[in-house]
Amino acid sequence: MTGRSAQANAVTGDSPSGETIRVLVADSDAGFRGLLRDALAEEKGLALVGECCDGQDVPLLCSSLAPHVAVLNLHLPRVDGAEATFRLCQTAPQTKVLVISDGDDPCAIEAIRSGATGYLLKNMGIESIVEAVKVIARGGVYIHPIAMVRLLGEFRRLSRMEGAMHHLHTESRAVPWQEVLTAREMEVLRLMSQGKNNRAISEHLYISEKTVKNHVSNILYKLNVQDRTQAVLAAIRYGWVRLL
Repeated sequence: MTGRSAQANAVTGDSPSGETIRVLVADSDAGFRGLLRDALAEEKGLALVGECCDGQDVPLLCSSLAPHVAVLNLHLPRVDGAEATFRLCQTAPQTKVLVISDGDDPCAIEAIRSGATGYLLKNMGIESIVEAVKVIARGGVYIHPIAMVRLLGEFRRLSRMEGAMHHLHTESRAVPWQEVLTAREMEVLRLMSQGKNNRAISEHLYISEKTVKNHVSNILYKLNVQDRTQAVLAAIRYGWVRLL
């Protein structure tokens, strides 16, 4: 089902009182969309107001249909779930995001950073997804235990990074880049040092330009610099990259 046909199914079952939780689902698997559609239809106080099969339609649909919760597959065609979440939080911040995936995926952390308040694996079953929708719509957070482990690891990494950055700016000792940047951010920084722009970096790493921009912003923030040139100079000074 495309975004256009999704709009035709809007507001079915919505309550005039506003108590009904409005849900949009974006998933390329028509069978899964059907299962979730049937499950929502059986639940009092829940209504599927739209669906689509790729991430590019998500922001537009959410802006027009105003769902309380958008259920997004992490690996949507054209625009992935993490980037769709980022765009959605910019264009329709009133919509909460529940990200789902077929298996454990480190990209879930990126989706949570982008604004998702829930993450589940599909194998937990439709009932768990429906329950997560209810929790998220009421302002709660619903995270799969696997993602919680990753979040804890990220929190610890950020704590180590804070200490490493203190040493970088107050002492002369060398600090491994792993204590400051993620592996992907280091890849982006190396390509920046080669003079590549965002488009060239996105083509080299097979990621979107928006994702590259997010990585560049993170690099500038973590290195406490104002622009790309300063970031590259800092990386050279710390011995992380070498100019050929």
